[in-house]
Amino acid sequence: MSIPTQLASIQSADPKDRASLYHSLLATLVSQIPSAEPSLPHAVREVLAQAVAESTGLVTSRQILQDFISLLAQAKSGNGMEEDRVASVVRELWEVTLAVIETRTVAFEDQISKVREMLGTLYEEAEEWEEAAKMLQGIPLDSGHRIVSDEFKLRIYIQIVRLLLESDDAVAAESYLNRAALLILDTTPTDQQIHFKSSQARILDQKRSFLLAAQKYSELSHSPEIHPDVCAQLLQQAVTCTVLASAGPQRSRMLATLYKDDRLASTPSLASANDILQKMYLGRILRMAQVVDFAATLAPHQLARLADGSTVLDKAVTEHNLLAASSIYVNIGFEELATLLGVTPAKAEKTACRMMAEKNLKGRIDQIERRIEFRTERLVSTWDAQVAGLCHHVDGVVESLTAK
Repeated sequence: MSIPTQLASIQSADPKDRASLYHSLLATLVSQIPSAEPSLPHAVREVLAQAVAESTGLVTSRQILQDFISLLAQAKSGNGMEEDRVASVVRELWEVTLAVIETRTVAFEDQISKVREMLGTLYEEAEEWEEAAKMLQGIPLDSGHRIVSDEFKLRIYIQIVRLLLESDDAVAAESYLNRAALLILDTTPTDQQIHFKSSQARILDQKRSFLLAAQKYSELSHSPEIHPDVCAQLLQQAVTCTVLASAGPQRSRMLATLYKDDRLASTPSLASANDILQKMYLGRILRMAQVVDFAATLAPHQLARLADGSTVLDKAVTEHNLLAASSIYVNIGFEELATLLGVTPAKAEKTACRMMAEKNLKGRIDQIERRIEFRTERLVSTWDAQVAGLCHHVDGVVESLTAK
């Protein structure tokens, strides 16, 4: 019997029996998914179009849709089916369902939310991040026609943020993160808090607020709920962001915090990050080979070009090497400094000038003699460094004795 004939038969049946008749017909169609008949999506569209029509009755239509959503959700994980083919057919049927019921958005908000969630999951599994985010963005969360819990809103917002970050859209992700921030509480489940904080760190990272991102990554790396391997990755991100941050007192404090983290030395996968961190903390000049090796570990957005054509890493390394040079030399010519930094004399002068203006470097520039004179209190700084190093080693001995 053709679909139009069956629909005409249902339409002429007793209204009390229509819901069960629609359920039987849709169940039959869902059972045909493994055969992947080309006419199946069209048949489902015909049945749903009549089932959600105003003449069917709103209560009956909602019940039919609820039953069909349950049937289709079960078909997605059916046993003994060819997964790829079934997933493709099921995805198309979800899309057909959404197209039909969105013609009456106000009447079927609950059903639309469930279908969009299912489609968002399918798109995410296919790594179609942008499409998955758009699907979840279409869920009616602020409608006055139904009550939506803050917990549900928060879960959807955080999921949208994660998907937008995967598609490298940090601007849109920040917008939804700000919405989530208004809903997150101390009683929020731990996993959602972790997802929120990790998304916050990633957004700061992509916005090149590296110092704030490093603080967030470092904080997360100490979470006992996170797997140790993931904590190691977060710690590496904290080191990376600290290295890329602009020179200054706050960056120096972050370098000191990470330098004292024993996990860097004890984790083999963090050896490279630990090496460059130690050199930066101890004020040693970074060589080009070390910088190239470190650059290979960076994400694309961390290698973006600045207005002058250099990268964020180039800028950070130049500033660090300039500070390291200031602890070695009393004065140095522009040409010699440029050779040391691996830049042009003009850029070396400009960098020094900017750092002095920002009070991250003490000294003066003699443009007539074409040299920089550094002003550093070497004896005091050396003494302070020795005292700090001694205290750090004493702490290590005390911790070892306590452990025994």
